[in-house]
Amino acid sequence: MKGQAQHTIYSYKLLYRFRWGLIGYLLQLLLIGLSLIGSSMLLQVPVASLVVTLAILPVIPICHLIIFRLYAQLRSQKPQTTADMLVSPWWGAGYVLPVPLSVYRASESTVLVGTALLAAGAFVWLSAGYGLTLLGGVAVVSLPRLIALIASLRQPGWSRVKYENRGVAFLKTDG
Repeated sequence: MKGQAQHTIYSYKLLYRFRWGLIGYLLQLLLIGLSLIGSSMLLQVPVASLVVTLAILPVIPICHLIIFRLYAQLRSQKPQTTADMLVSPWWGAGYVLPVPLSVYRASESTVLVGTALLAAGAFVWLSAGYGLTLLGGVAVVSLPRLIALIASLRQPGWSRVKYENRGVAFLKTDG
């Protein structure tokens, strides 16, 4: 037995799985369109002239990923970014192994608040159309994270969270 490492194997029981599927993506597209219409009514300009402001939306997932990675680095955690996760509502952010619920809540809250604060700060420097599109986009793009974070409040404090391709799974250990 000398020189061999002892390994602990955990088995997990699924408590709840939150997935963001096709209906969620369609809801987000609808909300983006409605926010564009709302912005056009607020600014009293035609919607067609605001379509170009949608070009600012790719900044939001990049902010999500950067804030998540920065938070994980500052907390000395091991984040994971994979190609298939880049098309998920979590935009590439996640951990290799299941993490405690407190770590999940802290990282997701940091991403949500950080992105909202960055958008609010950028709003001052952008034109009204781009600023409103950015703020509306932050609210809409953050929906999957926010709903999953709210769903985590119903889970027991000792559960763990695993990032999956299109969602998160809340697990409990058997050991």
